[in-house]
Amino acid sequence: KHFSDLAEFLIKDFNLNEESLVIDIGSNDGIFLKPLKENRINILGIDPAKNLSEQANKDGIETITGYFDHSTTEKILKNKDPADLVTAFNVFAHSDDLEGMTNNAFAVLKDDGVFIIEVQYLLDTIKDLTFDNIYHEHLNYWSVTSLYYFFNRLNLKIFKIEHIDTHGGSIRVYICKNKDRPIDASVATFLTKELNFGITNVDTYKAFGTQIKGLKNKIMSKLNLLKDRNKSIIGYGSPAKATTALNYYGISNKHIDYIIEDNKLKHNRLLPGMKIPIRGKEDAVKNPPDYILVLAWNFFEDIKTNNKELVDAGCKFITLNDLSS
Repeated sequence: KHFSDLAEFLIKDFNLNEESLVIDIGSNDGIFLKPLKENRINILGIDPAKNLSEQANKDGIETITGYFDHSTTEKILKNKDPADLVTAFNVFAHSDDLEGMTNNAFAVLKDDGVFIIEVQYLLDTIKDLTFDNIYHEHLNYWSVTSLYYFFNRLNLKIFKIEHIDTHGGSIRVYICKNKDRPIDASVATFLTKELNFGITNVDTYKAFGTQIKGLKNKIMSKLNLLKDRNKSIIGYGSPAKATTALNYYGISNKHIDYIIEDNKLKHNRLLPGMKIPIRGKEDAVKNPPDYILVLAWNFFEDIKTNNKELVDAGCKFITLNDLSS
């Protein structure tokens, strides 16, 4: 729904039509491009995962298998007209060649084209203490201030910013090279907010670290208390953020019996470091635990709604946040 709503918004906001082209970097299985194609917009996806790009092409979403590098850019320039939009959702944090990606994006864009990125928002990470979003795949953590200086250095300008709810708080950033395009008030609003927050002040990050240490003490104290009372606890979801959190806190198979995972590819494996078994939810249905600790906390409501049988069995769904209060 996030991407279908976004597609509808972009069609209206940028007057996209049958002659427009939208290129999506890191397009996955074409989840964002599909609703655009349904509206007769020309689309092109780029994704390095062969299985995903093959599936997308089978589904009628034209996708290049590969990275968005100079070679891919040349291929696009040879076979396509310049694009109206280039999008990169949750890709910018994963790249170690941001300048190259940005230059390639503007190489395939029209002169008045727009580059749109979505990244996790550093201010939210600090404010909400969601340090579990910090893990090996993420090479960069972005504030508007840092993005502003990065794009300015490349003679590009951010002209609009939106705050969105994905990944515990993200920002959608609109970039162009058209000097005449007006700058939305949102840019100054975000920059001022970050200045007041102290986003460039080292003490902000020291305080962040201190608060996280305090969380660890509270969470482990509460968890040990539940175990002392012989309460059974399992986890739900094994995203990368769960590995970060559980290893930092020291939550092991002594605290959590096992983790339920909807993705069957992870079944009968162990969570890295803490060696907690990962299973399907059949065991929990057969023998309901007292507590289910939702580790994919950004999907908490969906998980609870989709597991009515466990709710009805009396399982209490909680997050690490609940244990810290």
